[in-house]
Amino acid sequence: MRTKAGKNLRTVFALALAFCLFTGLWTKVAQAAGQNLDQKAEQIVKAQVSSKDSAKKKLKKLFTYVQKEYDYGRKTGFEAYDGWEEDYALEMFADKKGSCYHYAAAYAVLAKKATGYSVRIGLGQTNGFSGSLQKHAWTEVKISGKWYICDPNMDKYAKDCSGAYCLKKRNGLKNTYDKFKNVKYVNV
Repeated sequence: MRTKAGKNLRTVFALALAFCLFTGLWTKVAQAAGQNLDQKAEQIVKAQVSSKDSAKKKLKKLFTYVQKEYDYGRKTGFEAYDGWEEDYALEMFADKKGSCYHYAAAYAVLAKKATGYSVRIGLGQTNGFSGSLQKHAWTEVKISGKWYICDPNMDKYAKDCSGAYCLKKRNGLKNTYDKFKNVKYVNV
């Protein structure tokens, strides 16, 4: 049974939402979330790497940090919407656990912040965990014109992989990532 008060409340909520969208308040809220991500990434980078470290050393230190500090937390129903990578990185930093999408987003944000290099997230499939293809996300970093895979989630949880997925050339891992068929990339 719907009441007049309930209907009025929904109407007020809809009008408030429309007002926020119209006035740009929603954009300001979204920008504030981005600033929080930027601040958190800056804080982690400052704590984990030295300004004297080479870019490669920074990438390796951050790779090790992500592997050690975060655990796997299965989250179903991934959907690639605009800005998902920022949301997933923030979730990983806050919850200290997440799916491969969270690992990829968190590492990508830190790698970009520490080096300024071009960084992207690959959304595709891998057979690296069980031998069967499954959906997966990983990070790639462009160094001297070539893309290198950095996949702390795979490196941490796939069998006997210590260091096997840190700054590795794409061609050397193409079979693990289903020859990069139907991969979609998100630039960070």
